[in-house]
Amino acid sequence: MRKSKAVSALALLTGAALVLSACGSGGSGGSGDAGQQDSNPGDIGGADQVFKRPKVDDIGEIAVAVEEGFHNYNNNIGATNNFSSTIALSNVEPSPFFSDLVDGKLVIKVDGDLMDSVEVTKNDPQTIVWKVRKEAVWSDGKPIDCKDFHLKWLAGASKATVKGEDGAEASIFDSTPTGYEDIEKLDCSDDNKTITTTFFAGKQYADYRGIFSSPGSDGLLPAHILEEKTGIADITKVLPTQNDENVKKAAEFYTKGWLGFDASVALSGGPYMITSTDLKDQTVLERNPKWWGEKPSASKIVLKTNTDSQSAAQQLQNKEVQVIAPQADPAVAQQLRGDSAFNVFAAGGQTFEHVDLNMARPLFKENPDLRLAIAQCFDRQQLVDKLVKDVDPNAKPLNSLTFMPNEVGYEEHFGDIGKGDVEAAKKTLEGGGWKQGTDGIYAKGTYRASFKLGHKVVQRRADTVRILQDKCKQAGIEIVDDQDVDFNDKRLPASEFDAALFAWVGQPLKAGAFGNYASKDKGGSGNYNNYSSSVVDEKWKAANSELDYQKRVTLMNEVDKQMRTDLHSVPLFQLPDFAASSADIGPISYVGVGGGVTWNIFAWQKK
Repeated sequence: MRKSKAVSALALLTGAALVLSACGSGGSGGSGDAGQQDSNPGDIGGADQVFKRPKVDDIGEIAVAVEEGFHNYNNNIGATNNFSSTIALSNVEPSPFFSDLVDGKLVIKVDGDLMDSVEVTKNDPQTIVWKVRKEAVWSDGKPIDCKDFHLKWLAGASKATVKGEDGAEASIFDSTPTGYEDIEKLDCSDDNKTITTTFFAGKQYADYRGIFSSPGSDGLLPAHILEEKTGIADITKVLPTQNDENVKKAAEFYTKGWLGFDASVALSGGPYMITSTDLKDQTVLERNPKWWGEKPSASKIVLKTNTDSQSAAQQLQNKEVQVIAPQADPAVAQQLRGDSAFNVFAAGGQTFEHVDLNMARPLFKENPDLRLAIAQCFDRQQLVDKLVKDVDPNAKPLNSLTFMPNEVGYEEHFGDIGKGDVEAAKKTLEGGGWKQGTDGIYAKGTYRASFKLGHKVVQRRADTVRILQDKCKQAGIEIVDDQDVDFNDKRLPASEFDAALFAWVGQPLKAGAFGNYASKDKGGSGNYNNYSSSVVDEKWKAANSELDYQKRVTLMNEVDKQMRTDLHSVPLFQLPDFAASSADIGPISYVGVGGGVTWNIFAWQKK
């Protein structure tokens, strides 16, 4: 499992593979080539390309093995924010923009099946006109319209707060304000099919293509369902400045009414609809009978959860599934590449592994010298050599939290740490007054250099912990493996960990990752390790408002330098996006921000 929206998300995760090329089928010996991302995701106000789903043949039922099951219909809140849910939702929840792969590069386009147009009509105040197609409807036949856009704005921009368990004030909608808080007003016209967003003067938002959805991931929700369930007559009359009973009722349903899956409220505005799920092992999608675009190829899609990469490969070989998208596994990659019956796809995308230190824990908050020593004893090259190289030969340790190596703008700010330097780590601790005990572990006052490293039950992550433990133990730092099958889904968003090993699934629109690193009271709905930096808050916000792309890149790198100074998180490596299929089905590729391997499932064909 990977967390999304770095986007969050991150989207942090976080997600998106920017580039994904075929690695060759069978014994052909092809190699993946992670191409360069376009330096600019799109000129401000530029005429975006339009994507429309193609006319395709019917291929019947297909089965796909994925690493984690679908969890929640509303994946837009901090409590959910799970990449595994986007695998199903990317073809269910409508999004104004679509993430398309063109010649191996990610291109963000207007979703022409949903939208007639998206046009920036003015830059100050920034004004954007969104026109939804007349025929666009939810699976119950009700229109997709301004109400759905308004609900997204309300959830992100609402000033209403609630006090959390830690006593801090947080958004009552548990949603990131990034982009939405800069919108002064949202007007509905043309029978609610035209939406005009006017931003506050001087509050331009460069990555406007990411509001109302991360392209292809976390889309619009049916606002009319919220109205029916709450008794609110017209959601467009409920404004972000309000803090009354209507806001509380809306937030209550928004954060709880769409958890899990209930077919009566979890509608579709895409080519597929979820017809059943056990929220764990299997989720079934079928064609949405109200879909107005070209009929998607598969009549039925069965998403089968398999957390074991080797077992997923066996399912593929046994023809139990036609496609797999497990965690990248060297043995599986080599095994399937050697058989002409299969196609394998692997390349560095925007998913990246990292370790977050919980800054609410006094052990880390009060001891920057310990944070540095931990970063110094981590042996990232060994991680890459043992866990990643056989999947992606171009892999190397990651030295940024904001850009990937195959992106324009990437600078190495973490290159001085993560080298498994035992002596440097010891010197750092001893310089800070830490003393090595008879058990070999350093201590200072009431603090002991020992912590639990939490992660989901995935073999590669268990192997990661073992590799990190080795050099750190030599440096007098104890790392205790803390694996839990529910770690990412439950403990991570609840900040119930000392340190966390997981992946953010990012995207080229960097504004979306603000919620993963911003202070809790500044919009950090995905900030699970309780990091807080006024420098990061201010510079990232400045980057989000900067319309000059190169200046925006400079500001983002200044943010990254500050996070290197604080060392609240240590980037490990860019995780290869990985998928495989039987050779008779395709085109199979992987776009993390678009739902991973299912991003273009509507177009798969049998050869």
